[in-house]
Amino acid sequence: MPSAGCGETRTLRDGRITVQSGGRDRTYILKTPADYDNHRPYRLIVAYHWLNGDGMAVAIGMNRDTDKPYYGLLELSENSAIFVAPDGLDKGWANTNGRDVAFTDAFLEQVQNDLCIDTTRIFATGFSYGAGMSYAVACARPTVFRGGAVYAAALLSGCQGGTTPVAYFGAHGINDATLNYSGGENLRNKFVTLNRCVSQNPPRAPRGGHICTSFDGCMPEFPVRWCSYDGGHNPTHKDSGTRESWVPEEAWNFIAQF
Repeated sequence: MPSAGCGETRTLRDGRITVQSGGRDRTYILKTPADYDNHRPYRLIVAYHWLNGDGMAVAIGMNRDTDKPYYGLLELSENSAIFVAPDGLDKGWANTNGRDVAFTDAFLEQVQNDLCIDTTRIFATGFSYGAGMSYAVACARPTVFRGGAVYAAALLSGCQGGTTPVAYFGAHGINDATLNYSGGENLRNKFVTLNRCVSQNPPRAPRGGHICTSFDGCMPEFPVRWCSYDGGHNPTHKDSGTRESWVPEEAWNFIAQF
């Protein structure tokens, strides 16, 4: 469904933008396709940063484990998506009293009123604390977010609601010493249940590699896909002997199916 900004002359420009939320200024980074067309409803991907990061770090690829913007999704999108990278308070996503969900509501309203967004194809993604925030908005705003793609997630930002299906992709390292693997499995399993998938125990990654599993029996519009990798706490794991991460393509393929 086209947003209110479709057909309108845009006023928001790429870069850091301010919006009021909770009685204070909050900021986010906006990135639109070079050939932006105000009559074309675009996917919108919200990319939350890790602890001690910020939106600009996501936008230019400053995590120690990836040098590609927006977790590698910008390149793969080939001008088919608009990206937002919000700035968390205190460099994180504590979401105290739901303040970061409210911030998400505020910037989504601003972006949709100004730009041409397909309101049925809004996605959340993030690493670590940003994965926790992506999980929080999937729980709290399931009719807004079509799906989430999380890397090394844990229950860090809460899960207000969490009773409605949302398409879910997760990737987690079996040797993650920061946010353990079983915690990521627990978050995944909530949506396995909500999406009416068949409960199963996906295989763990082989030594030096990864393995991805699509859960059986899910409602067709709400799939769950899980990737296990032989590695630690990072968003773009590389298998042994390879130079490129497999994670961005897996995540993009999951998003692009909608």
